[in-house]
Amino acid sequence: MRCMKQAFLSGSFGAFISLILSIALPAEATIHYVTVNGSSFSPATLPIEPGDTVVWENTEDFFPHTTTSDLPVLDPNYWNGLLVGQGDTFAHTFNNVGTFTYHDELDSGTGTITVSLPAPPGIMLESARQEGSQFLFAATGLTVGKTNVLQASTNLTSWVAIKTNVANNASLTFTNATALPCRFFRLAELP
Repeated sequence: MRCMKQAFLSGSFGAFISLILSIALPAEATIHYVTVNGSSFSPATLPIEPGDTVVWENTEDFFPHTTTSDLPVLDPNYWNGLLVGQGDTFAHTFNNVGTFTYHDELDSGTGTITVSLPAPPGIMLESARQEGSQFLFAATGLTVGKTNVLQASTNLTSWVAIKTNVANNASLTFTNATALPCRFFRLAELP
């Protein structure tokens, strides 16, 4: 009975650790480009993630523009870039979540940068449970038609594939006999 209880807790913990590891992996920062020509920014609204950089470029001959934050000058998120001639650029990295409006001090253009955290990963391992002599947990957020590999480990270092299937639904319940060694679990979706 002790190993069954440990298997249940280890499986829950393994599912939890797998989820934490997939969320904790840093995403690459992205560079986004906004042009200013005439009296507008293009795109005028831009959704980005924390750590991303926005580069504004003046694409107009012989007319200067600015990209100027609507925040108070002493706000740490404030920026002000002067784009004197065609091809001039100004870059700003957004590290904080929020909505940041800006304008062109030399013309009538306005814009909005919305910085949001990325969506959590699609596949989620649900709480493990024991039913009779079976250890079960559900996976949701699966992509129909994609191959999924359930892996197990006793030490979180060496992983062994124990079940492979192609999802025919967005969720699937995995069943594992508790008589097997105590272990951690993770689920990988193949490309």
